[in-house]
Amino acid sequence: MTVEKQKILVKLDKLIEESSEIFKSINDLDKEDLSNNAYGWSIVQVFSHLNTAEIGSMLYMKKKMQAGSSMPDYSVSNKVRYFLTKGLLQSSLRWKAPKVVANPKADYTFEEIKSEWAKNRELIREYINEYPEELLSRAVYKHPFAGRLDLDGAIDSFIYHQRHHKHQIRRIRKKIGK
Repeated sequence: MTVEKQKILVKLDKLIEESSEIFKSINDLDKEDLSNNAYGWSIVQVFSHLNTAEIGSMLYMKKKMQAGSSMPDYSVSNKVRYFLTKGLLQSSLRWKAPKVVANPKADYTFEEIKSEWAKNRELIREYINEYPEELLSRAVYKHPFAGRLDLDGAIDSFIYHQRHHKHQIRRIRKKIGK
């Protein structure tokens, strides 16, 4: 395994670790608090949205990977667009989610979404492990705002996307008085 692929797996581990920190931060909330959508999305819906975005992205990348070396290279202009997108994701600014992930399921329990998310993260790990080394510089992922990214950028975008939604979870907690 190349150093580049190992770095991508380290990022995935970071993503999983940060999810665990979020889970710990809401340990004091009961089922009703986690499902309370009186002020917009519930916390469970936020997790459902993140899970759907990640697994949908991975399925998209699996399909795109079939194009092999005909995929475009990850360009400098893509890197600049992603740099700007990361800045937005690090802010507490709000905007509408892309339609494909805009209506997250609300009928999960916290334990169900947590379990499904863990399974999907393992599917992402398998995908990374199986990803052809010669395609690591190719733009396999299309981020809704940043445009085309390579596999490393895709996993990085999952991290920043999750961090962005930590702001939303804090807002929800405040609105429900917790």
